[in-house]
Amino acid sequence: MSQFPSFAELALILVKPREVIRKIISANPRKHFVWIALMLGFLGCLDMSALGDLGSKYSISSILIASLVLAFPYGYAILSLFSVTVFWVSKLFKGRANYFETRAAISWAFAPRVLNIVFWGVNIALVGVAAFHLEDPITILGPTYYTYQLTTFLMALLVIWTWVSSLQTLSEVNGYSAWISLAVVVLSTFAIMGFWVLISMLFTILHT
Repeated sequence: MSQFPSFAELALILVKPREVIRKIISANPRKHFVWIALMLGFLGCLDMSALGDLGSKYSISSILIASLVLAFPYGYAILSLFSVTVFWVSKLFKGRANYFETRAAISWAFAPRVLNIVFWGVNIALVGVAAFHLEDPITILGPTYYTYQLTTFLMALLVIWTWVSSLQTLSEVNGYSAWISLAVVVLSTFAIMGFWVLISMLFTILHT
């Protein structure tokens, strides 16, 4: 058995999320979680590096090495935090999934995002460390500009698509509608944001 989801599995979860998650839950809801967390964590570190404009301060090698080192703890923490929040919020809507089934529904729905690593590779090849700048690194029209814009658009599209897939997988494991899944995801996101705002406020108060 492969250690990471195959390309066929990643593609199928995008078009048949309910069918795929049903098979995974029946077989083993913990299947491939470590590897999904590792790859999504690496991708998340790349995204955060760009949002933090780290390309203006560090080299490509520094950013990539740090992303590899932090990939698993970051991916594991983010997926676990979101999964446990969704799990408890789902209980308000009589969701029937346990924690591991909820985590599987989320992690597998998000798993196809690892394909964005390929697009990251293309962008780095095109503009180098400028791919990790917050501002658009290319302003002159031409083949490089259009290729960079295309890959960036495809990355965003894949992220949106996986969010939609997560609504379907959560619906399947919990036995409620996709609209309820949307409400659960939104409430969970606000709950996590509220938690971080509270922590930030407490930190500020304690250090003033």
